[in-house]
Amino acid sequence: MKLVRIVLLVMVVGVVSLPGKAQGSAKVVRATPGESVYKVKRGAAVQVSVSVEVDEGYHINSNRPAEKYLIPTTLKFDRTTGLSLSPVVYPKAKLQKFEFSQKPLSVFEGKAVLKLTAKALPSVTPGDQVLKGKLTVQACNNQQCLRPQTIDVSVSLRVE
Repeated sequence: MKLVRIVLLVMVVGVVSLPGKAQGSAKVVRATPGESVYKVKRGAAVQVSVSVEVDEGYHINSNRPAEKYLIPTTLKFDRTTGLSLSPVVYPKAKLQKFEFSQKPLSVFEGKAVLKLTAKALPSVTPGDQVLKGKLTVQACNNQQCLRPQTIDVSVSLRVE
């Protein structure tokens, strides 16, 4: 009888701990700036890109998913004194039919390049700046969706 209780206890602990072991989307998605340092003159603008790479066999929802319940891919940057940022421009998504879906979904696979324009205001102090952003994604394959995650993104700018 004691052995049965121990086995049941181990099973309950294992089931309760499963959600904590669920793999997150950051394990299969990476975000890197297009250049190590972007250079911009005061009063001028520079186009900045962030490459989002998704492991083979996985996809992420586009910024405009086909269903309201799906988590969109979003990239948002914090405000930085002396710089103004345009809205992020997302690439064209791929419409793809999956076994688990009634209709095609709007997704990014492989590599997706997100772009925005950073303008250095004339009043900004020359020197190094860092744009700090957050990329929110949910990666899925044909069988399951991973836990949504927010990935930190840093883009270095040198204001001249």
